[in-house]
Amino acid sequence: MTNQNCLAGVKCPKCGNENRFLVVATILADVTDGGADIADGSDFHWDDASMTRCPDCDRDGPLSGFRAPSTEKGIAQ
Repeated sequence: MTNQNCLAGVKCPKCGNENRFLVVATILADVTDGGADIADGSDFHWDDASMTRCPDCDRDGPLSGFRAPSTEKGIAQ
């Protein structure tokens, strides 16, 4: 399956998984003494430096290391 959304261009270089990854993300949290929730208007954020793990083979590293080369001539993702 070729991903076209959040995982576009992402593939495990060790086992070839393209379906699911664990990515360290940043959010804005609304924290009280009773717990935490995602703050209104907040969203998840990650980039190529975010630590990533393949749940199929446990390979980990920055997301940039999971970027599959583009098949378009001269373009790398």
